[in-house]
Amino acid sequence: MSYAESAALATDAEFMARTNACVTTEAAPQTSPFAQMIMTSWGYGATIFMPYLIASPGFDKPSAEITDGDLLAAVQANWAKAEAAAGG
Repeated sequence: MSYAESAALATDAEFMARTNACVTTEAAPQTSPFAQMIMTSWGYGATIFMPYLIASPGFDKPSAEITDGDLLAAVQANWAKAEAAAGG
């Protein structure tokens, strides 16, 4: 994936909304400070996870071709990294 394609994915409004929905759903049953920040700050989840997502295998295609399952798997696989990056 080129840097231009990565940048396009990272700023795709629909992909950002899908990422927020996925991350919020994953955070909802948790009580950690990281999960609570996601739950109370719409957009925070997509912002913190986006660098990990655009570097994930299979994310080198248009956002419409990235399935919800792909997105969920990447969020789950990168949860600990994103939490650590957020200071949690």
